[in-house]
Amino acid sequence: MKTAAFIPIKANSERVPGKNFRVLNGKKLYEYIIEHTKESGVFDDIFIDTNSDEIKEYCETAGCGVIDRKEVLAKNTANGNDLLNYHFGLYPDYDYYFQLFATAPYLQPESIRISAEKLIGSTVYDSCFTAIRHQGFFWLNDTSINYRPCILPRSQDMTPVVEETTGMYGISAESLRKYRCRIGARPYIHFVSKFEAVDINTEEDLKIAEYIGKHYWKL
Repeated sequence: MKTAAFIPIKANSERVPGKNFRVLNGKKLYEYIIEHTKESGVFDDIFIDTNSDEIKEYCETAGCGVIDRKEVLAKNTANGNDLLNYHFGLYPDYDYYFQLFATAPYLQPESIRISAEKLIGSTVYDSCFTAIRHQGFFWLNDTSINYRPCILPRSQDMTPVVEETTGMYGISAESLRKYRCRIGARPYIHFVSKFEAVDINTEEDLKIAEYIGKHYWKL
């Protein structure tokens, strides 16, 4: 079974200028996910999709393939499905396609490995993604979505709400070809800790990640 991991890393970021190049606890943000993906040891090939010369040079020393970011896919209107389908078209000969993101610096090699191995060769799952489970009271606008306010349950008895961490996704070639989406019809959901689920999209996220990275292992 041939596997490939694709990591999109743009040079520009609107919400957090220079986000992927910001230093987080002594290391640039983009370095974390590349290192952890390599350390997982489950992918035949790792490709970095970027429009940054700095990251391209880093990839040479890291032993990763480079995909020049297509201009239309560097716009904020492009999403993860658009990128993965583009990569599928460039490299159609893999059995499994994985997508990981620089905004998830604390996603650990072990979680990457377990999630990938659950999917590779599976007759049960056609895709996978990392997530966290929330056991709480949730609303969508003015409508409760997982409990009835008139019958207040204990929080531990509630139906949990599952949130994608946008850290890692994987899908078989067959399902990607069929659904054109990074999640298929039968996904394996790999639950990670809140530490691993850190997702950096704002300046506040960066501050939180800095603090957690310094103190998490002391807990």
